[in-house]
Amino acid sequence: MTAPDLHSTAAPSAAAADPFAPSTATVRMFAGIGHLLLAFAYGVFLVVVLGQAYSGDGASGPLVEEAQWSMGLSAVAGLLALCLPATIVSHPARRTAVRLQYALAFAGPALAAIDFA
Repeated sequence: MTAPDLHSTAAPSAAAADPFAPSTATVRMFAGIGHLLLAFAYGVFLVVVLGQAYSGDGASGPLVEEAQWSMGLSAVAGLLALCLPATIVSHPARRTAVRLQYALAFAGPALAAIDFA
């Protein structure tokens, strides 16, 4: 039985550094689920905007356009995380894109719900 070499100069691999990191297939699955979440978020967005338009002063909130941009960029970030091969996108960049996808999807209805009137 040999003892591990504590003075080794070899760098540990990325998988050995974090054994609980999700695999690329798992991250891609979460990107696909994010697109389903985006469809639900867009439905909530429509309910909020139409509710604001038919009640009160007859106009929706001032941040509706920003909410639409947020949800559109969410779809783009999800597609980048889902479709690009591993040779182009690193694993940390793919995870960050999925996190950005979820954040932008949740920000869309939240921005639409803001009404300063």
